[in-house]
Amino acid sequence: MMQTQTLETQPPMTDSRQQIVEAAAQCFMLKGLEKATIDDIADVLGATKGRVYHHFRSKSSIYFAVHRQAMQYCFDAVDPVLAQTIPHDEKLEAMAAAHARVMMDTLPYQRSIRLGVEIYLRGSTTEAERKMLEELITQRNNYEELYRDVLRNGISDGTLSVPDVKIAGRVIMGALNSLVDWYRIRPDQTDADRKLIAEALAQTVVNGMRA
Repeated sequence: MMQTQTLETQPPMTDSRQQIVEAAAQCFMLKGLEKATIDDIADVLGATKGRVYHHFRSKSSIYFAVHRQAMQYCFDAVDPVLAQTIPHDEKLEAMAAAHARVMMDTLPYQRSIRLGVEIYLRGSTTEAERKMLEELITQRNNYEELYRDVLRNGISDGTLSVPDVKIAGRVIMGALNSLVDWYRIRPDQTDADRKLIAEALAQTVVNGMRA
């Protein structure tokens, strides 16, 4: 019997697998998760479907790999901020700016998450898919908990003030993640432009929570 892969048992992300995931993220963003096909992914790669199926058994398994990579980008962005010894309101703003920047820099991945989760939650799924989705949702919740921890610490040291940490955390995530709905990549946009957008959004979200 084939063993169901979990987050812990996924094969390492080789260059070939990463290229497939990258192509899939682009396809999911442009065509939508339901309409994008393995053929579309292969076309973006300039390869055959056989190359895709060599690494992934189904479109669902590719989507979950996209989702996992999208979340890893978020963790990687905020980890250096968490390691800094700075006031918690400043840390929260820096985390928010880092998250906003990730939304822009990895837009196909992040938009794919937003499109896909609702489809899987409301659609017919296999037991293996439900298990994988539960693990990914747990990963997302763990990420959001990083922000709630900073909120709690900020309340304790007097730099932040919110009536409800859980709601405040959801407000932060909702505002930051909405960026994937309205942000558009422009050819003339510079790295400095993205930095300004990220900082402005972070300040807008966090300033209302400062003590």
